[in-house]
Amino acid sequence: MSLRADDPARSLWSRTAAKLPTAPPLVGEARADVAIVGAGILGLSTALALAEAGIRVTVLEAETVGQGASGRNGGLVVPSLPRIGPAEVRDKLGGDKAARFLALVAGGGDALFALIRRHGIECDAVQSGWLNPAHAASLAPRVQARIAAWQAAGARCEWLDAPASRARLGSDAYHGALFDPSGGHLVPLAYTRGLARAAVSAGAVLHENTPVVGAEPNETGWTLRTPGGHVTAATIVQCTNATSPSGSSAFAKTLAAESVPLHVYQLATKPLPEPIRAAVLPGNEAFSDTRNNLLACRWTAGDRLVTGGMAAFHPGAMARLPGKLAARLEAIFPALGPVAFDYIWRGRAALTGDFLPRLISPAPGWLAVTACNGRGLVLNTVLGPVLADFLRTGDKSALPLPVTPPRPIRFRALAQWLPQLLLPLGDLQDRRAR
Repeated sequence: MSLRADDPARSLWSRTAAKLPTAPPLVGEARADVAIVGAGILGLSTALALAEAGIRVTVLEAETVGQGASGRNGGLVVPSLPRIGPAEVRDKLGGDKAARFLALVAGGGDALFALIRRHGIECDAVQSGWLNPAHAASLAPRVQARIAAWQAAGARCEWLDAPASRARLGSDAYHGALFDPSGGHLVPLAYTRGLARAAVSAGAVLHENTPVVGAEPNETGWTLRTPGGHVTAATIVQCTNATSPSGSSAFAKTLAAESVPLHVYQLATKPLPEPIRAAVLPGNEAFSDTRNNLLACRWTAGDRLVTGGMAAFHPGAMARLPGKLAARLEAIFPALGPVAFDYIWRGRAALTGDFLPRLISPAPGWLAVTACNGRGLVLNTVLGPVLADFLRTGDKSALPLPVTPPRPIRFRALAQWLPQLLLPLGDLQDRRAR
């Protein structure tokens, strides 16, 4: 029987990540200081920080840990933001909050790898750096300006000229690159499961296969109803991001209305021989270029190259994409020779109009958080402890983002198709860049 495009069993990560001990569904009544909905990176990072601070925290996951984008992405650790830079962040957030947010992003790679080391999380983590090369000579000055802006914000990035970047990449297709040594790559599902282990070890309670079917305020906070019972908590934190609960309730609709989905496919090649491994990305860095329809790839511990991409239209994408992405890789990295893939799977990210996450308060005692715009590995990791501090102290002024009421995207029914509809235009711009 063939698997659906969104079935996580399609992914390479589902075959390689160590399993978690069983986290049984909730049955009966439970109490917590904080109830977190969603066992992805953000929910578990927040739960870990709360549990370490002695806060009673319960995490409810509708399916299994890392079922959504946290366990399906390409595993690139990118200490940067998509589409926008420090100047745009300052314009949107203003002085203090912008400085806090930029510092979180700039130091996010180092913070993530330090967390992995502290908790002994086994996820094939490699802090080998992140390369962001210019695919056209005309873009090199823009990349250099971006480096200067991020250096001023505290990032460790630097410029590599064309010969240096070509040596790092094993490709003559680029014209210089941003290199940030704090980046790298890992197996995202193994990382997410490792966060779950660490949170539970610290005292958090985790229930898988426990969807929230309703949320009602009570005299002391909130009651979250599930098929097998309910949790009462002073505060609830909704971390469902791009995989919002099903149903028509306000709880189900809140985060879905704040962003549009971005469907991204990941593919893993067959294991490749050592001479190819030594010729392409020989330093084992993570790599994503400056294209609108960017090319990204990284090696795995099993000598496979993992890459990803979007499809303009989903019907038939599983059949079309392997040939398209193989041709891209073969053109940019001739040393690969003919490329064949063993795995292809799909995940869903959440995009906001300004490419910044949202901290939303739909009601007192209810915090909902979205969206990382494709940078969730780093952002969700570093936002967790920040949210935990806020939940303990109530000090909004220390947050790196404003807490706002819900602000649904206008005409979202149409806007959700824009990423796919605009992809051909992005491809055309990429081809014309010189």
